[in-house]
Amino acid sequence: MEKIKVASLFCGCGGMDLGLLGGFSYLGKEYKGNPFEIVFSIDNDSYCTQIYNANFQHKCIVSDVREINISDLPEFDMLIGGFPCQSFSISAQNPPRLGFKDERGMLFFEMVKILRERQPRFFIAENVKGLLSANNGKAFPMIINEFKSAGYHVIYKLLNSSDYGVPQKRERVIIIGFKNEDDLLKYHFPIHVKLTDRKVLGDVISNEANRDENLFFSDRAVAGMLAVREKMNKGRAMNLDEPCNTISSHLAKVSLNSTDPVYMVGNRYRRFSAREAARIQSFPDEFKIDMVSQGRQYKAIGNAVPPVLMWHIVKPFQNILKISTVDFDKVKTEHPEHIVCNCNNNDKLQVNKNVLVSYVKNDAIQLLLDGSINIYYTGKRFPSTVELNHLYYFMPYKKGKGIRDLYYIKVARVGSKHEVHPEADPNDLRLVFEIEFVKQLFDDYKLIELPIWHTFKDTTLKEICDMDK
Repeated sequence: MEKIKVASLFCGCGGMDLGLLGGFSYLGKEYKGNPFEIVFSIDNDSYCTQIYNANFQHKCIVSDVREINISDLPEFDMLIGGFPCQSFSISAQNPPRLGFKDERGMLFFEMVKILRERQPRFFIAENVKGLLSANNGKAFPMIINEFKSAGYHVIYKLLNSSDYGVPQKRERVIIIGFKNEDDLLKYHFPIHVKLTDRKVLGDVISNEANRDENLFFSDRAVAGMLAVREKMNKGRAMNLDEPCNTISSHLAKVSLNSTDPVYMVGNRYRRFSAREAARIQSFPDEFKIDMVSQGRQYKAIGNAVPPVLMWHIVKPFQNILKISTVDFDKVKTEHPEHIVCNCNNNDKLQVNKNVLVSYVKNDAIQLLLDGSINIYYTGKRFPSTVELNHLYYFMPYKKGKGIRDLYYIKVARVGSKHEVHPEADPNDLRLVFEIEFVKQLFDDYKLIELPIWHTFKDTTLKEICDMDK
Protein backbone atom coordinates (compact mmCIF):
# COMPACT_ATOMS: atom_id res chain seq x y z
CA MET A 1 0.00 0.00 0.00
CA GLU A 2 1.43 3.34 -1.02
CA LYS A 3 1.94 5.73 1.86
CA ILE A 4 -0.19 8.83 2.27
CA LYS A 5 2.01 11.93 2.41
CA VAL A 6 1.24 14.29 5.30
CA ALA A 7 1.95 17.96 6.01
CA SER A 8 1.81 18.80 9.72
CA LEU A 9 1.07 22.33 10.96
CA PHE A 10 1.48 23.46 14.58
CA CYS A 11 3.17 20.11 15.17
CA GLY A 12 4.61 20.94 18.61
CA CYS A 13 6.65 18.07 19.99
CA GLY A 14 4.86 15.59 17.71
CA GLY A 15 1.90 13.97 19.49
CA MET A 16 -0.32 13.98 16.40
CA ASP A 17 2.54 12.93 14.16
CA LEU A 18 3.60 10.00 16.35
CA GLY A 19 0.04 8.71 16.56
CA LEU A 20 -0.38 9.12 12.82
CA LEU A 21 2.75 7.13 12.00
CA GLY A 22 2.26 4.48 14.69
CA GLY A 23 4.98 1.89 15.15
CA PHE A 24 5.45 2.36 18.91
CA SER A 25 4.73 0.52 22.14
CA TYR A 26 2.86 2.00 25.11
CA LEU A 27 2.10 0.24 28.40
CA GLY A 28 2.69 -3.18 26.89
CA LYS A 29 0.53 -2.67 23.79
CA GLU A 30 1.92 -2.42 20.28
CA TYR A 31 0.50 0.34 18.11
CA LYS A 32 1.32 -0.84 14.63
CA GLY A 33 2.71 1.38 11.92
CA ASN A 34 0.26 3.17 9.65
CA PRO A 35 0.60 3.91 5.90
CA PHE A 36 1.49 7.57 6.38
CA GLU A 37 4.66 9.57 5.75
CA ILE A 38 5.41 13.02 7.18
CA VAL A 39 6.84 15.14 4.35
CA PHE A 40 6.52 18.57 5.99
CA SER A 41 6.17 19.79 9.58
CA ILE A 42 6.34 23.24 11.11
CA ASP A 43 6.02 24.91 14.51
CA ASN A 44 7.09 28.31 15.83
CA ASP A 45 8.34 26.99 19.22
CA SER A 46 12.04 26.20 18.93
CA TYR A 47 12.01 24.13 22.13
CA CYS A 48 9.16 21.92 20.95
CA THR A 49 10.91 21.40 17.64
CA GLN A 50 14.08 20.30 19.44
CA ILE A 51 12.04 17.50 21.00
CA TYR A 52 10.35 16.75 17.68
CA ASN A 53 13.59 16.54 15.74
CA ALA A 54 15.14 14.21 18.32
CA ASN A 55 12.34 11.70 17.77
CA PHE A 56 11.38 11.82 14.09
CA GLN A 57 13.26 10.99 10.91
CA HIS A 58 11.63 13.92 9.14
CA LYS A 59 12.83 17.18 10.67
CA CYS A 60 10.50 20.01 11.61
CA ILE A 61 11.26 23.58 10.64
CA VAL A 62 10.95 26.46 13.11
CA SER A 63 8.81 29.12 11.54
CA ASP A 64 5.45 30.87 11.53
CA VAL A 65 2.86 29.21 9.29
CA ARG A 66 2.10 32.65 7.85
CA GLU A 67 5.57 32.63 6.31
CA ILE A 68 4.93 29.45 4.32
CA ASN A 69 5.15 29.79 0.57
CA ILE A 70 2.32 27.41 -0.25
CA SER A 71 3.58 26.70 -3.76
CA ASP A 72 6.90 25.52 -2.29
CA LEU A 73 5.30 22.86 -0.10
CA PRO A 74 6.06 19.29 -1.17
CA GLU A 75 3.33 17.05 -2.50
CA PHE A 76 0.99 15.91 0.28
CA ASP A 77 -2.32 14.09 0.56
CA MET A 78 -3.30 15.05 4.10
CA LEU A 79 -3.00 18.22 6.18
CA ILE A 80 -3.08 17.91 9.98
CA GLY A 81 -2.84 20.38 12.82
CA GLY A 82 -4.26 21.64 16.10
CA PHE A 83 -4.80 25.31 15.30
CA PRO A 84 -4.85 27.92 18.11
CA CYS A 85 -8.41 28.69 19.17
CA GLN A 86 -8.22 31.35 21.88
CA SER A 87 -8.71 34.32 19.62
CA PHE A 88 -11.84 33.84 17.53
CA SER A 89 -14.51 36.49 17.41
CA ILE A 90 -17.71 37.07 15.51
CA SER A 91 -17.56 40.16 13.36
CA ALA A 92 -20.60 42.45 13.48
CA GLN A 93 -21.60 41.98 9.87
CA ASN A 94 -24.73 40.85 8.14
CA PRO A 95 -24.45 37.94 7.86
CA PRO A 96 -21.99 37.52 10.75
CA ARG A 97 -18.42 36.60 9.83
CA LEU A 98 -15.73 34.69 11.65
CA GLY A 99 -12.94 37.02 12.73
CA PHE A 100 -10.06 37.10 15.19
CA LYS A 101 -9.14 39.08 18.27
CA ASP A 102 -5.37 38.95 17.84
CA GLU A 103 -2.72 37.35 15.64
CA ARG A 104 -3.28 33.81 16.95
CA GLY A 105 -6.77 33.78 15.52
CA MET A 106 -5.32 34.30 12.06
CA LEU A 107 -3.58 30.92 12.13
CA PHE A 108 -6.79 28.99 11.52
CA PHE A 109 -7.22 30.88 8.26
CA GLU A 110 -3.69 29.89 7.22
CA MET A 111 -4.75 26.25 7.48
CA VAL A 112 -7.85 26.95 5.38
CA LYS A 113 -5.74 28.90 2.87
CA ILE A 114 -3.46 25.91 2.34
CA LEU A 115 -6.46 23.63 1.90
CA ARG A 116 -7.99 25.96 -0.68
CA GLU A 117 -4.81 26.20 -2.73
CA ARG A 118 -3.43 22.66 -2.52
CA GLN A 119 -6.65 20.61 -2.15
CA PRO A 120 -5.19 17.55 -0.39
CA ARG A 121 -7.33 14.46 -0.16
CA PHE A 122 -7.86 14.72 3.63
CA PHE A 123 -7.34 16.99 6.60
CA ILE A 124 -7.53 16.42 10.36
CA ALA A 125 -7.85 19.34 12.78
CA GLU A 126 -7.82 19.08 16.57
CA ASN A 127 -8.95 21.50 19.24
CA VAL A 128 -10.20 21.87 22.80
CA LYS A 129 -13.76 21.16 23.88
CA GLY A 130 -14.32 24.89 24.45
CA LEU A 131 -14.25 25.47 20.71
CA LEU A 132 -17.80 24.12 20.55
CA SER A 133 -19.12 26.89 22.82
CA ALA A 134 -16.81 29.75 21.78
CA ASN A 135 -18.64 33.04 21.17
CA ASN A 136 -21.85 31.61 22.60
CA GLY A 137 -21.70 28.71 20.18
CA LYS A 138 -21.47 30.92 17.10
CA ALA A 139 -17.81 30.42 16.19
CA PHE A 140 -17.79 26.66 15.65
CA PRO A 141 -20.43 26.52 12.87
CA MET A 142 -18.52 29.24 11.03
CA ILE A 143 -15.27 27.32 11.41
CA ILE A 144 -16.91 24.24 9.91
CA ASN A 145 -18.30 26.35 7.07
CA GLU A 146 -14.82 27.71 6.34
CA PHE A 147 -13.56 24.15 5.94
CA LYS A 148 -16.54 23.23 3.77
CA SER A 149 -16.09 26.29 1.58
CA ALA A 150 -12.52 25.13 0.93
CA GLY A 151 -14.06 22.16 -0.89
CA TYR A 152 -14.42 19.46 1.77
CA HIS A 153 -17.01 17.11 3.19
CA VAL A 154 -16.56 17.69 6.93
CA ILE A 155 -17.38 15.60 9.99
CA TYR A 156 -16.49 16.21 13.63
CA LYS A 157 -16.82 14.59 17.04
CA LEU A 158 -15.87 15.25 20.66
CA LEU A 159 -13.61 12.42 21.83
CA ASN A 160 -12.40 11.65 25.35
CA SER A 161 -8.88 10.22 25.41
CA SER A 162 -9.71 7.96 28.37
CA ASP A 163 -12.06 5.98 26.10
CA TYR A 164 -9.12 4.96 23.90
CA GLY A 165 -6.51 3.60 26.31
CA VAL A 166 -5.07 6.94 27.48
CA PRO A 167 -4.92 7.38 31.30
CA GLN A 168 -6.33 10.90 31.11
CA LYS A 169 -9.77 12.52 30.88
CA ARG A 170 -8.88 14.79 28.00
CA GLU A 171 -11.71 15.87 25.70
CA ARG A 172 -10.86 17.14 22.26
CA VAL A 173 -12.83 18.12 19.17
CA ILE A 174 -11.65 16.22 16.11
CA ILE A 175 -12.57 17.66 12.71
CA ILE A 176 -11.93 15.57 9.60
CA GLY A 177 -12.34 16.70 6.01
CA PHE A 178 -12.59 14.55 2.89
CA LYS A 179 -12.14 15.85 -0.63
CA ASN A 180 -14.01 12.87 -2.05
CA GLU A 181 -17.42 11.82 -0.77
CA ASP A 182 -16.52 8.16 -1.40
CA ASP A 183 -13.78 8.49 1.22
CA LEU A 184 -16.18 10.08 3.69
CA LEU A 185 -18.59 7.18 3.38
CA LYS A 186 -15.84 4.68 4.21
CA TYR A 187 -14.69 6.44 7.39
CA HIS A 188 -16.09 6.05 10.89
CA PHE A 189 -14.84 7.56 14.12
CA PRO A 190 -13.10 4.98 16.32
CA ILE A 191 -15.14 2.93 18.76
CA HIS A 192 -14.16 2.89 22.44
CA VAL A 193 -11.62 0.30 23.54
CA LYS A 194 -12.78 -2.48 25.84
CA LEU A 195 -12.96 -1.70 29.56
CA THR A 196 -10.13 -4.16 30.16
CA ASP A 197 -7.93 -2.03 27.86
CA ARG A 198 -8.62 1.28 29.64
CA LYS A 199 -5.69 2.82 31.49
CA VAL A 200 -5.59 4.66 34.83
CA LEU A 201 -3.15 6.95 36.59
CA GLY A 202 -1.70 4.09 38.60
CA ASP A 203 -0.42 2.55 35.36
CA VAL A 204 1.99 5.42 34.77
CA ILE A 205 3.07 6.71 38.19
CA SER A 206 6.79 6.34 38.84
CA ASN A 207 8.20 5.17 42.16
CA GLU A 208 11.40 6.99 41.22
CA ALA A 209 9.47 10.29 41.09
CA ASN A 210 8.19 9.61 44.61
CA ARG A 211 11.78 10.05 45.79
CA ASP A 212 12.32 13.40 44.04
CA GLU A 213 11.92 16.09 46.72
CA ASN A 214 11.82 18.80 44.08
CA LEU A 215 8.38 17.56 43.03
CA PHE A 216 6.79 17.91 46.50
CA PHE A 217 4.95 20.99 47.73
CA SER A 218 6.20 22.71 50.88
CA ASP A 219 4.39 22.31 54.20
CA ARG A 220 3.43 25.96 53.99
CA ALA A 221 1.81 25.51 50.58
CA VAL A 222 -0.12 22.48 51.82
CA ALA A 223 -1.32 24.33 54.95
CA GLY A 224 -2.53 27.26 52.85
CA MET A 225 -4.43 24.94 50.54
CA LEU A 226 -6.05 23.00 53.39
CA ALA A 227 -7.34 26.22 54.92
CA VAL A 228 -9.53 26.93 51.87
CA ARG A 229 -9.95 23.48 50.29
CA GLU A 230 -13.57 22.91 51.32
CA LYS A 231 -14.96 26.12 49.88
CA MET A 232 -12.51 26.54 46.99
CA ASN A 233 -12.35 22.91 45.76
CA LYS A 234 -8.57 23.00 45.59
CA GLY A 235 -5.86 20.43 46.13
CA ARG A 236 -7.20 18.02 43.53
CA ALA A 237 -5.30 14.86 44.37
CA MET A 238 -5.89 12.20 41.74
CA ASN A 239 -7.18 8.70 42.33
CA LEU A 240 -4.73 6.06 41.09
CA ASP A 241 -7.62 3.84 40.04
CA GLU A 242 -9.04 6.39 37.60
CA PRO A 243 -7.74 8.32 34.59
CA CYS A 244 -6.04 11.58 35.49
CA ASN A 245 -7.79 14.90 34.97
CA THR A 246 -6.58 16.92 31.98
CA ILE A 247 -2.99 18.04 32.33
CA SER A 248 -1.95 21.43 30.99
CA SER A 249 1.15 23.13 29.65
CA HIS A 250 1.99 24.85 32.94
CA LEU A 251 2.63 21.78 35.10
CA ALA A 252 6.03 23.21 36.03
CA LYS A 253 4.20 26.00 37.87
CA VAL A 254 1.25 23.98 39.12
CA SER A 255 -0.21 25.24 42.38
CA LEU A 256 -2.24 23.51 45.05
CA ASN A 257 -4.59 26.47 44.83
CA SER A 258 -5.37 25.79 41.17
CA THR A 259 -7.57 23.19 39.53
CA ASP A 260 -4.55 21.31 38.14
CA PRO A 261 -4.28 17.61 39.02
CA VAL A 262 -1.71 16.66 41.65
CA TYR A 263 -0.66 13.40 43.28
CA MET A 264 -0.72 12.48 46.95
CA VAL A 265 1.97 10.25 48.46
CA GLY A 266 0.95 9.41 52.01
CA ASN A 267 -0.07 12.78 53.41
CA ARG A 268 2.20 14.76 51.10
CA TYR A 269 1.31 16.40 47.78
CA ARG A 270 3.51 16.53 44.69
CA ARG A 271 3.33 17.51 41.04
CA PHE A 272 3.92 14.98 38.30
CA SER A 273 7.38 14.56 36.83
CA ALA A 274 7.86 15.46 33.17
CA ARG A 275 8.18 11.78 32.27
CA GLU A 276 4.96 10.97 34.17
CA ALA A 277 3.23 13.78 32.28
CA ALA A 278 4.44 12.24 29.02
CA ARG A 279 3.09 8.85 30.10
CA ILE A 280 -0.25 10.43 31.08
CA GLN A 281 -0.34 11.82 27.54
CA SER A 282 0.42 8.30 26.19
CA PHE A 283 3.94 9.02 24.92
CA PRO A 284 6.12 5.89 25.07
CA ASP A 285 9.12 5.94 27.40
CA GLU A 286 11.39 5.79 24.35
CA PHE A 287 10.17 9.25 23.31
CA LYS A 288 13.07 11.58 24.16
CA ILE A 289 12.26 14.84 25.98
CA ASP A 290 15.32 15.70 28.09
CA MET A 291 17.12 17.83 25.49
CA VAL A 292 15.27 20.90 26.85
CA SER A 293 14.69 22.18 30.38
CA GLN A 294 12.05 20.57 32.58
CA GLY A 295 9.79 23.61 32.27
CA ARG A 296 9.97 23.38 28.47
CA GLN A 297 9.27 19.65 28.66
CA TYR A 298 6.09 20.27 30.64
CA LYS A 299 4.91 22.90 28.19
CA ALA A 300 5.56 20.76 25.11
CA ILE A 301 3.97 17.64 26.57
CA GLY A 302 0.99 19.49 28.07
CA ASN A 303 0.09 21.05 24.71
CA ALA A 304 0.39 17.80 22.75
CA VAL A 305 -2.27 15.55 21.31
CA PRO A 306 -2.11 12.10 22.97
CA PRO A 307 -0.44 9.85 20.39
CA VAL A 308 -2.62 6.85 21.29
CA LEU A 309 -5.78 8.91 20.70
CA MET A 310 -4.48 10.02 17.30
CA TRP A 311 -3.56 6.44 16.43
CA HIS A 312 -7.16 5.37 16.98
CA ILE A 313 -8.45 8.33 14.93
CA VAL A 314 -6.41 7.38 11.86
CA LYS A 315 -6.81 3.61 12.16
CA PRO A 316 -10.17 3.65 10.26
CA PHE A 317 -8.35 5.24 7.31
CA GLN A 318 -7.14 1.72 6.55
CA ASN A 319 -10.61 1.04 5.13
CA ILE A 320 -10.26 4.01 2.78
CA LEU A 321 -6.76 3.25 1.61
CA LYS A 322 -7.39 -0.35 0.65
CA ILE A 323 -7.52 -0.39 -3.12
CA SER A 324 -8.72 -3.43 -5.01
CA THR A 325 -6.49 -4.39 -7.88
CA VAL A 326 -7.11 -5.50 -11.44
CA ASP A 327 -7.73 -9.21 -11.97
CA PHE A 328 -5.51 -9.67 -15.03
CA ASP A 329 -6.84 -13.14 -15.83
CA LYS A 330 -10.40 -11.86 -15.80
CA VAL A 331 -9.56 -8.88 -18.00
CA LYS A 332 -7.71 -11.18 -20.41
CA THR A 333 -10.79 -13.40 -20.66
CA GLU A 334 -13.12 -10.45 -21.25
CA HIS A 335 -10.73 -8.69 -23.66
CA PRO A 336 -8.56 -11.36 -25.34
CA GLU A 337 -7.16 -9.00 -27.98
CA HIS A 338 -7.18 -5.57 -26.39
CA ILE A 339 -9.04 -3.38 -23.91
CA VAL A 340 -8.86 -0.26 -26.06
CA CYS A 341 -7.54 0.42 -29.53
CA ASN A 342 -7.51 4.15 -30.16
CA CYS A 343 -7.38 5.74 -33.59
CA ASN A 344 -5.66 9.11 -33.50
CA ASN A 345 -6.38 10.61 -36.92
CA ASN A 346 -5.34 14.21 -36.23
CA ASP A 347 -2.76 16.17 -34.32
CA LYS A 348 -5.26 18.21 -32.33
CA LEU A 349 -5.21 17.44 -28.62
CA GLN A 350 -8.37 15.75 -27.39
CA VAL A 351 -8.79 17.74 -24.18
CA ASN A 352 -11.79 15.77 -22.91
CA LYS A 353 -10.04 12.43 -23.20
CA ASN A 354 -8.89 10.56 -20.10
CA VAL A 355 -5.25 10.53 -19.05
CA LEU A 356 -3.46 7.96 -16.93
CA VAL A 357 -0.81 9.62 -14.77
CA SER A 358 1.53 7.01 -13.35
CA TYR A 359 4.85 6.79 -11.54
CA VAL A 360 7.70 5.38 -13.58
CA LYS A 361 10.67 3.67 -11.96
CA ASN A 362 14.08 5.29 -12.21
CA ASP A 363 15.46 2.51 -14.42
CA ALA A 364 12.85 3.31 -17.11
CA ILE A 365 12.45 7.06 -16.81
CA GLN A 366 15.32 7.92 -19.17
CA LEU A 367 13.69 5.98 -21.99
CA LEU A 368 10.59 8.07 -21.51
CA LEU A 369 12.56 11.30 -21.39
CA ASP A 370 14.17 10.79 -24.75
CA GLY A 371 10.96 9.51 -26.37
CA SER A 372 12.49 6.16 -27.30
CA ILE A 373 10.10 4.05 -25.28
CA ASN A 374 6.96 2.74 -26.97
CA ILE A 375 5.59 0.37 -24.38
CA TYR A 376 4.70 0.73 -20.70
CA TYR A 377 3.99 -2.10 -18.26
CA THR A 378 1.93 -1.49 -15.16
CA GLY A 379 2.84 -2.93 -11.79
CA LYS A 380 1.26 -6.06 -10.35
CA ARG A 381 -1.06 -4.02 -8.14
CA PHE A 382 -2.68 -1.82 -10.73
CA PRO A 383 -5.91 -0.38 -9.22
CA SER A 384 -9.23 -1.72 -10.44
CA THR A 385 -10.86 1.71 -10.12
CA VAL A 386 -9.21 3.06 -13.27
CA GLU A 387 -11.66 3.10 -16.18
CA LEU A 388 -9.45 1.16 -18.57
CA ASN A 389 -11.81 1.38 -21.52
CA HIS A 390 -11.74 5.20 -21.30
CA LEU A 391 -7.97 5.68 -21.35
CA TYR A 392 -6.55 7.67 -24.24
CA TYR A 393 -3.39 9.45 -23.04
CA PHE A 394 -0.52 8.51 -20.72
CA MET A 395 1.79 10.85 -18.78
CA PRO A 396 4.77 9.46 -16.87
CA TYR A 397 5.35 10.98 -13.44
CA LYS A 398 8.97 11.45 -12.45
CA LYS A 399 9.46 11.24 -8.68
CA GLY A 400 10.32 14.60 -7.17
CA LYS A 401 9.70 16.38 -10.47
CA GLY A 402 6.16 15.77 -11.70
CA ILE A 403 4.79 15.48 -15.23
CA ARG A 404 5.92 16.99 -18.53
CA ASP A 405 5.54 14.67 -21.53
CA LEU A 406 2.34 13.47 -23.16
CA TYR A 407 1.96 10.05 -24.78
CA TYR A 408 -0.91 8.64 -26.84
CA ILE A 409 -2.19 5.17 -25.88
CA LYS A 410 -2.55 3.26 -29.14
CA VAL A 411 -3.45 -0.06 -27.50
CA ALA A 412 -4.17 -1.16 -23.94
CA ARG A 413 -4.12 -4.93 -23.39
CA VAL A 414 -3.09 -7.70 -21.04
CA GLY A 415 0.42 -9.04 -21.59
CA SER A 416 3.66 -9.71 -19.74
CA LYS A 417 7.22 -8.45 -19.54
CA HIS A 418 8.30 -11.71 -21.14
CA GLU A 419 7.47 -10.14 -24.50
CA VAL A 420 10.57 -7.93 -24.35
CA HIS A 421 12.38 -9.43 -21.35
CA PRO A 422 12.84 -13.16 -22.05
CA GLU A 423 13.99 -13.78 -18.47
CA ALA A 424 10.61 -12.65 -17.11
CA ASP A 425 7.85 -15.10 -16.23
CA PRO A 426 5.39 -15.29 -19.18
CA ASN A 427 2.58 -16.05 -16.73
CA ASP A 428 3.24 -12.92 -14.70
CA LEU A 429 0.50 -10.87 -16.34
CA ARG A 430 0.44 -7.08 -16.41
CA LEU A 431 -1.44 -4.37 -18.25
CA VAL A 432 0.53 -3.28 -21.31
CA PHE A 433 0.16 0.12 -22.95
CA GLU A 434 1.54 0.52 -26.45
CA ILE A 435 2.27 4.23 -26.51
CA GLU A 436 3.48 6.94 -28.89
CA PHE A 437 5.11 10.23 -27.94
CA VAL A 438 2.86 13.23 -28.71
CA LYS A 439 4.60 16.31 -27.34
CA GLN A 440 6.25 17.92 -24.37
CA LEU A 441 3.19 19.40 -22.73
CA PHE A 442 4.98 21.77 -20.33
CA ASP A 443 8.22 23.74 -20.68
CA ASP A 444 9.42 22.18 -17.43
CA TYR A 445 8.15 19.55 -15.04
CA LYS A 446 4.87 20.36 -13.35
CA LEU A 447 4.30 19.19 -9.78
CA ILE A 448 0.66 18.26 -9.63
CA GLU A 449 -1.71 16.97 -6.98
CA LEU A 450 -4.27 14.72 -8.65
CA PRO A 451 -6.58 12.17 -7.03
CA ILE A 452 -5.35 9.62 -9.56
CA TRP A 453 -2.15 9.14 -7.58
CA HIS A 454 -3.83 7.64 -4.58
CA THR A 455 -7.54 7.18 -5.29
CA PHE A 456 -6.84 6.28 -8.91
CA LYS A 457 -9.81 8.15 -10.33
CA ASP A 458 -9.30 9.09 -13.93
CA THR A 459 -8.62 12.65 -14.96
CA THR A 460 -8.74 14.42 -18.32
CA LEU A 461 -6.24 16.27 -20.43
CA LYS A 462 -8.23 19.49 -19.90
CA GLU A 463 -7.74 19.27 -16.12
CA ILE A 464 -4.01 18.92 -16.60
CA CYS A 465 -3.75 21.71 -19.17
CA ASP A 466 -5.77 24.07 -16.95
CA MET A 467 -3.13 23.69 -14.26
CA ASP A 468 -0.72 25.68 -16.37
CA LYS A 469 -2.96 28.75 -16.57
